[in-house]
Amino acid sequence: MTCTKLLSPAEEPVIFPPVVSRQAKASDIETVVELDRLCFGRRAWSVRAWWEVVTLPEWTTVVLEERGELIAASVLLLAGPVFWLASLAVHPGRRRRGLGRALLRDALARARDSSARWLSLEVDRANRVAVELYRKEGFGLLRRFREDGRWRQEMVRRLGRRRSVRAGSGERRTSARPASLI
Repeated sequence: MTCTKLLSPAEEPVIFPPVVSRQAKASDIETVVELDRLCFGRRAWSVRAWWEVVTLPEWTTVVLEERGELIAASVLLLAGPVFWLASLAVHPGRRRRGLGRALLRDALARARDSSARWLSLEVDRANRVAVELYRKEGFGLLRRFREDGRWRQEMVRRLGRRRSVRAGSGERRTSARPASLI
């Protein structure tokens, strides 16, 4: 006798196709502009701005593709001891799958590998999902400000080695979160 349990559609495992990460190319600019407009509306960057961040050497633009379709992008400015994550966009239909976290961790690794001491970013305060992601990844609040009629905040994360902190029982713990930055 064989037992077979049929899964309801809600119980079936979700299998996502493979996602490919790569450096953006000039031929991606039109598609990245479309993604930016879809994610940020009127506050999306111009074609010229995207041309600069894709082609100039001080910028690193990473895109994620699924079945040849561009579904996410991040832009990192590589400058000085403080690197800046200038943009992180995930197609609305592909969110809640860890793609934003993957791009954020990629940016952290690139900044760390380039000897940056800090990674900075700006986010709308109302974007609670993004703010929570950044907090979980060790970013702290640096400042709040108003821009284009919206409340925004700058968040930063210290890079490099984690500091060891002595626990009362003699064990060593590691702290990834920066000290208060307010």
